[in-house]
Amino acid sequence: MQDQKKNASYINRLNKIEVLRLIRESGQTSRAAIVKQLHLSAPTVTRIVDSLIKNSLVSLVGDGDSTGGRPPKMITFKGDSNYVIWIDLGSTNIRAGISNLDGDFITEIETPTDRAGGFEKVIAQLGDLVSRLISSSKLDEKKILGMGVAVAGLINGENGLIEYSPMFKWRQVDLMDELKKHFNLPIFYDNVSRVTALGELLYGIGKRHKNFISVNAGYGIGAGIIINGVRYFGSNGYAGELGHIVVDRNSQFVGKDGIKGCLEALSSGSGIAEIAKFQVEKMGPDHLILKEAGGELIDISAKCVFEAAIKGDQLANEIIDNAMWFFAIGLDTLIKLFDPSAIVISGGLAKNGNFFFDKLEQNLKGLGLMQSESKLALHPSSFNDDATLMGAFSLVIAE
Repeated sequence: MQDQKKNASYINRLNKIEVLRLIRESGQTSRAAIVKQLHLSAPTVTRIVDSLIKNSLVSLVGDGDSTGGRPPKMITFKGDSNYVIWIDLGSTNIRAGISNLDGDFITEIETPTDRAGGFEKVIAQLGDLVSRLISSSKLDEKKILGMGVAVAGLINGENGLIEYSPMFKWRQVDLMDELKKHFNLPIFYDNVSRVTALGELLYGIGKRHKNFISVNAGYGIGAGIIINGVRYFGSNGYAGELGHIVVDRNSQFVGKDGIKGCLEALSSGSGIAEIAKFQVEKMGPDHLILKEAGGELIDISAKCVFEAAIKGDQLANEIIDNAMWFFAIGLDTLIKLFDPSAIVISGGLAKNGNFFFDKLEQNLKGLGLMQSESKLALHPSSFNDDATLMGAFSLVIAE
């Protein structure tokens, strides 16, 4: 009897999810249309719709067109009166904000990440940020349905532990357990690359493609893989760790993961900066890359290198050309393994626009195996600087 009740409850929950999804994606629909499209009974649909209205997730918006009988009552998703907190837990900065369920940003806050303070300090920062968000938005906390967090690291699919985060130097940390000490909200988090891919799937390029790869190219490099409209996690939840593959075993440069010659060491924002620091230190104080960094070697960033390269600096262009060659090798590997119909690139490196994409595409052209592969286009993120935030928002919406 208990098993029957559990099964019935599970089926009811799945039906409710499907009804809500259909209403949200349709814009406006009717009970009769839901019955027809989902093959559910009319009483079941009526019960679910009534519960969604009661919970302020959908509302009635008038009569539809009649086909001979009484005009149907039209139902629409009520996204403007319920809210989601989203957090981009980056290694450089933490961005947090509140959106309604339509994806309209209400307010946001950004602060430098205190990595030096360790795991506990970062968690305290999150607590402070969210408290400030709720206070400044003046929203009813009961209307905040959940929190989505994007974080860099290997996240165990079984227990949710962050097994290892090279950027934060975390090992075996229970982010969920710590967050629950601060927030009385449903909390969802995942690897930043998969989170970004989810945002693209639900609201971006996923409207045109169901098999694509979203690559986050910033301080580190990672990939979110979408197969037949579903995120691919792998057996342990570690799929998509593109930055940790070795592309030059003879390289002297080491990534934040401790792996020599990995893609992160040679093509990520942090990798490009470290290579530039090494090269500029040998060349002396008058180099353009150093001038872009205000004359301080320690302040050289990938942005400084790109800006110098765009101005025609030879060394900067050599560093970028090498980085894009190895990056192309990484992307080509993904293309040959997964045969995607599109690749979307977000993150700090993509902010360099056509200069970045042109160099990357030039290097990819020489690696293609088939004609169809050479036609695969690289796309910038659908959401520019807000790619990860849209992903964190989508994480709650999806759940």
